[in-house]
Amino acid sequence: MDNFGYFLSEAPFLILIIWSAVKLVRWRRSRENRPWFSDKDHHMLFQAPQYGPHHWQFYPRFILAVLAVTTLGLLQFIALAPLGAAILAGAFILTSAAIVHEVILRRR
Repeated sequence: MDNFGYFLSEAPFLILIIWSAVKLVRWRRSRENRPWFSDKDHHMLFQAPQYGPHHWQFYPRFILAVLAVTTLGLLQFIALAPLGAAILAGAFILTSAAIVHEVILRRR
């Protein structure tokens, strides 16, 4: 039952972090007279990767992404765990998404 109480105290904070990030992006884009969701965003979120599992180049990139996410995740856990699960989860999701986007989805 103690774990459920911890979840109840951290869940609203995680939702607040996500909500604040979305509002910050919308505010910055509205100041620059850009749409909230552009064609570039759609392409970044829904593009097919250049290398799929049927290409040999996929596997070295996949291993590099797994090692990078694991290493940085452990370092983040050590540094951010005392600050709470919501901050740790937000930082981990953002870092993992950036690594996967740069290593696997970036066209080179």
